[in-house]
Amino acid sequence: MPDIIFVSKVDFWLALLLWGLSLFTVSVPLWQWKRDAHKSLIQTILMTVILIPFAALMLIPFFSTKYTLTNDQLQVDSGFSVQNIELTDITYIMPTQSMSSAPALSLDRIKIEYRNKEVLISPKDRASFYQEIRARNPKIVIDTAGE
Repeated sequence: MPDIIFVSKVDFWLALLLWGLSLFTVSVPLWQWKRDAHKSLIQTILMTVILIPFAALMLIPFFSTKYTLTNDQLQVDSGFSVQNIELTDITYIMPTQSMSSAPALSLDRIKIEYRNKEVLISPKDRASFYQEIRARNPKIVIDTAGE
């Protein structure tokens, strides 16, 4: 079977928060300069250039969170790290609304249990994700009762 990439579902409020914080981080020095807060234009430009990487760091998960199903692994990529989970290790999958920190950009999540561990993900096309992961490992128990 070919590898399939599932992008993360993105909640509107989280997208607004990430973009808003990023724009705010970059715009504060410009706003202070415009207000004439005793800063020179060079100082403002320097502060803006220094803050741009921080704004970009906040947006990395927005553009790079994805889940790749290969024939034998689920690769969870959050932009900062990649977690490889063997499909044979996955025992149980269920929907959750957990607010725990996770490589998921939505609270509409799936909890995947494997080797006494768990990971929360939020694939945009959940039905297709279930179908594809079951085709690769029919032994995985998928509980869709809470959807």
